[in-house]
Amino acid sequence: MTTMWRHMTGAERILEVLLTRRSVSPRRLQSPGPNPDELDAIIQAGLRAPDHGGLHPWRVIEFRPQNREALAWCFEQEKLRRDPLASPTDLRRAREHATRPPLLLGFVVSPRERSKIPAREQWLGAGAALGNLLAAAHQLGYGAIVLSGERCFDETLVRQVGVQPGEYLAGFISMGTIREAPPQARETLSQDVWSCWQGDLLPGAAGDASGDGDQSIRPSERVRGS
Repeated sequence: MTTMWRHMTGAERILEVLLTRRSVSPRRLQSPGPNPDELDAIIQAGLRAPDHGGLHPWRVIEFRPQNREALAWCFEQEKLRRDPLASPTDLRRAREHATRPPLLLGFVVSPRERSKIPAREQWLGAGAALGNLLAAAHQLGYGAIVLSGERCFDETLVRQVGVQPGEYLAGFISMGTIREAPPQARETLSQDVWSCWQGDLLPGAAGDASGDGDQSIRPSERVRGS
């Protein structure tokens, strides 16, 4: 990325770091994880995410080391509810999901039901906050990942970890020092998600829907860098 800007400013260097963010599996993490001050800064970054109405429709649950064995038992029991014939290896892996990460958080979406802000916007706000948490961890030099899966929909487990009625357990965030770099990311072009609206579907516009058919912008017609 260093060739993107010939003379990088401080802000551009920050962006360069952000462009290297990757999800890092818990098996590639080791201690130490973020300390309390760093975790507070990470959460503050989440609170700076776009948030229509300032509702903060999310929260995090920290699972501290002294409680990880209890959480591991919960994970093991959830696995057995889902698969009564789970092998010892499967149960060991379920327990490791609770005990392996140096820092483990539960990310909970808490929509405000009586708010004028639509639920979908609250979910978008929670997602933006989650992205900020991961980006902040990366900026501090830590690896992080969010893992969800079927256990997040288990009513017993959700209740055991303190999720309240009307809330949703979106996933578990693992953070720690990167022990082993993850595989190189598959490069995705900006043009895969970037198009420009031409306005030619409006009534009366040249080539509108009443004229010569579909005028949607094909990938090859997307405007690059303008």
